[in-house]
Amino acid sequence: MKKILPVITILSIVLGGLLLTSCGKKEADGVYVEISLDNDDDIGTYVVFNPNLRTVEECEKSIEGALPSIMASAPPAIPKDSKVTGWKCSLTDPGEGKMLKKK
Repeated sequence: MKKILPVITILSIVLGGLLLTSCGKKEADGVYVEISLDNDDDIGTYVVFNPNLRTVEECEKSIEGALPSIMASAPPAIPKDSKVTGWKCSLTDPGEGKMLKKK
């Protein structure tokens, strides 16, 4: 029993370290930006995904300067007269789990 106890202790320490490592923060595959809009067509938001950014902090530092090109390349469903009223950077898709209203 005295020989097994040190082995069990070492295994417990190694397994605990592996669990803590696996629970650590994962690097994101990119950042989602939910852009709030004001337009006559009542389209309130436009979501874009940027795989070149990895953190919310990077997104927040660069989004304001990137907004003109993002809006210029928006799909036809986004009215060209849309005014940006705000934005939110996120590592998760803001559209996931939302229910859309039927018209």
